Amino acid sequence: MRILVLEDDSSRITAFIERFHIHELTITENARAAIDYLTANEYDYIFLDNDLGYNNGSGIDVAQFLNENLENTNNKATIIIHSWNTPASKCILSMLHNARRVPYNSTNFFAITIDK
Repeated sequence: MRILVLEDDSSRITAFIERFHIHELTITENARAAIDYLTANEYDYIFLDNDLGYNNGSGIDVAQFLNENLENTNNKATIIIHSWNTPASKCILSMLHNARRVPYNSTNFFAITIDK
């Protein structure tokens, strides 16, 4: 499985690596870089955080890109919003109707299963 993770918290990045290390992971802290990866590659799963720190963009930026580029094959990926930012998550969900929200915590995170 090919997985793109948009996340800026180092402990969460470590958790993603530990949880999904057997898969092909692309991890970025920057929305623009995530969009570049989505333009050049096809992913099975996309994990979106929203609040990425100063000058790194947001998960909304990535959702807007996918929403405006419906021909991008990554619109068929399973998209999981793991941000605790409820208003931003709702905004992303309104743009990406196939996405689902699983706010990050150890219980939710380790309950996420992906196809092998």
